Amino acid sequence: MSEYELVDRGRSPGQGQLLKHKTDPRRWLVKVFLGRDAHGRKKYRSQVVRGGKRDANAVLLEKLQERATGTLTPRSRMTLRDLASEWAKHKEREVAPRTLRQYVDSLNRYVLPSLGHRKIADLTLREIDRAYGNMLSGELPKADGGPGVTGRPLAAGTVRLTHAALSQALSQAVRWGLIRSNPAAEASVPSLRAKEKETLTATERARWLDVCEGRFYGTFYRLLVDTGLRPGEACALTWSDVDFARGTISVRRTVTKGSKGKPVIGEPKTDKSRRIVPMLRGLQDALLRHQDWQRERALDADGLVFKNQDGEMLRPWTFSVRDFRRSLRAAGITKELTLYSLRHTFATLHVANGTSLKKVSDLLGHANIQQTANTYMHDDLSVTTEWMKRYERMLDEVETPARPPAN
Repeated sequence: MSEYELVDRGRSPGQGQLLKHKTDPRRWLVKVFLGRDAHGRKKYRSQVVRGGKRDANAVLLEKLQERATGTLTPRSRMTLRDLASEWAKHKEREVAPRTLRQYVDSLNRYVLPSLGHRKIADLTLREIDRAYGNMLSGELPKADGGPGVTGRPLAAGTVRLTHAALSQALSQAVRWGLIRSNPAAEASVPSLRAKEKETLTATERARWLDVCEGRFYGTFYRLLVDTGLRPGEACALTWSDVDFARGTISVRRTVTKGSKGKPVIGEPKTDKSRRIVPMLRGLQDALLRHQDWQRERALDADGLVFKNQDGEMLRPWTFSVRDFRRSLRAAGITKELTLYSLRHTFATLHVANGTSLKKVSDLLGHANIQQTANTYMHDDLSVTTEWMKRYERMLDEVETPARPPAN
């Protein structure tokens, strides 16, 4: 038996229904008829209103206006977990497998255990803000009510990645007509603190490359630091991409992590990532020696330029960090560097040498110059000082006009 009773029985169905709670005079139910579904069942949009009859009538009028403009839809009963699953299948057509996996993993680990059961029509900004706050404080609950996922605060970058996935899923729900607005659109997301990335100086680069000469991965290291390629792009290179006659390397593919950790060769990160990069003379000589070494051992059958010590395709996510660090220590370099630091080194040395930012952006395969400036422009005091000296010399070369005589 319903806990509400209809008032204003003189209303036609087109004018909506106003129902009053039988025991609570301050509780009302507003219902607006939306037609029938494919099975002939009536569809309604309902909302509980707290207050007086005037408040309930105001909400009813608002809903009728929304229906008239076509913005009122049946209230979705889809849960956030169901939305995340459907959105992931939709998103699979738009992003690289690695990016999609990061999105799905972040939702599964940090959002769905506590909010997955919530209907997307009921999800609030307050709940989302609370979830992000728990991530930052290390108090994120598991589905079984146990301790936090990690037991310690999560990084701002992790929260921002999780927010990107959640907000995109809810925005898609808006486009699908499941909800009117995205409750995560105004969520409080922590800002990233810019961390200065360490790179090799020109002297350190030369010393390190001497050490890398003859090492198993020496040519791989040299290619990364001499071309600025992403590790995944370098791992996907084939000998057909290397043009020794023209002295260039064509970047056409990249290796990403697929399901169960299997390597997937796909398109580069962006359209701009498809590019041709000139080879330095030292790199060209190193690649020729590396090709001869492969042929002597019959390791060039599949055409891949680089392989691991088991003869399989190199995978950036399983690459031996220990070998890389040993080579740095052998060169007397104590900086905390990664394979990606070699890309940073390539860009930083180019900028310091006066290469235009547009050209550096093209070499790196960035979508725009702003990305290059934000990511690879490092605060090098010596470079800044040199540019100031050039500016000062220019000013000194301009003849100082004679001062007018004093009265």
